[in-house]
Amino acid sequence: MTDRETGLAGGSLQARSENEVRTSISSDNASTITTQAARRRGGARHRRKGDRIERELVERHRALGLHSERYPLSGASRFRGSGHDLDIYAFGQEEAPLIAECKARKDGGGFVQLEKWLGECDALFLRRDHADPLVLIPWRTWAALLEKVRR
Repeated sequence: MTDRETGLAGGSLQARSENEVRTSISSDNASTITTQAARRRGGARHRRKGDRIERELVERHRALGLHSERYPLSGASRFRGSGHDLDIYAFGQEEAPLIAECKARKDGGGFVQLEKWLGECDALFLRRDHADPLVLIPWRTWAALLEKVRR
């Protein structure tokens, strides 16, 4: 190999053999390919988990006697200008649905503090300065409210 091929001028550093260069390039490419494959698998795994949680919530609503469905390509596209996860027909199928977003975490990351604040209460109101409040309610409260709405 010449100095020009190795990128070394004047031979001040030891030139790597052509075989070493090929091995280095091959291992770099292999690690890049492995990393890309791992990212894809992780993405599919997360997507399957999200789909599973959405299907579970649809079934929970159906068990309460409410029509509920996953939104087409939920979160994956902006179908009809919306990227939410669930449609919940709390007021009947003739009325506009409640739209819902679903989030799930293995260890409850981000949820732990909310759960502490909620404790045994029926609702937690969260309000940032100059913004409308958010309401967090446990499933038991949500189910009771939906029962009252259906009557």
